[in-house]
Amino acid sequence: MPPAYWGAPSGLRCLDGVVADVWDEGMTHHIPRLMVLANIAQLLDLEPRALTNWFWSAYVDAFDWVVEPNVLAMGSFAVGELMTTKPYVSGSGYIQRMSDYCSSCAFHPKKSCPLTPMYWAYLARHDALLFEVGRSQRQVWSVRKRDPAKRRRDAATFEFVQATLRAGERLSPEGLAAALAKADTD
Repeated sequence: MPPAYWGAPSGLRCLDGVVADVWDEGMTHHIPRLMVLANIAQLLDLEPRALTNWFWSAYVDAFDWVVEPNVLAMGSFAVGELMTTKPYVSGSGYIQRMSDYCSSCAFHPKKSCPLTPMYWAYLARHDALLFEVGRSQRQVWSVRKRDPAKRRRDAATFEFVQATLRAGERLSPEGLAAALAKADTD
């Protein structure tokens, strides 16, 4: 798990806020569990078992009948359609609607937040698997129609965010913009 899940600042207000709440309280509501912690883990292609083990370590209410199905099924889609009908992944729009984290984030949810391009990159990376999932076909068709230049920037965003968080470094709008400018010239 990236250091951000253990309390190192990520630069993403939603992730930092939820992680701080977990370490302070030992628990969070279902939405932060699923649509912040698990969503970002999925967008980063983190190992589902590592995410599950993190939940076991972090939550005081971690019980096998909750953690295993919730994280491995809903949170990471690791068991495919066995328990859920599609992966629960989203960009910044959902987090903005469901929380107040975006209002105090360095990233603008519609202009600079990396979560939306990471969502598109996730769909592109998992195209073949997700196309077989009935409820994901519309999203897969959308990513297939997406402009190739946007798809390259989506992939560059994913690579930059994944590498930055794995290194335990903090994301910034300026750092992301510089990485994308470099990717545009390569």
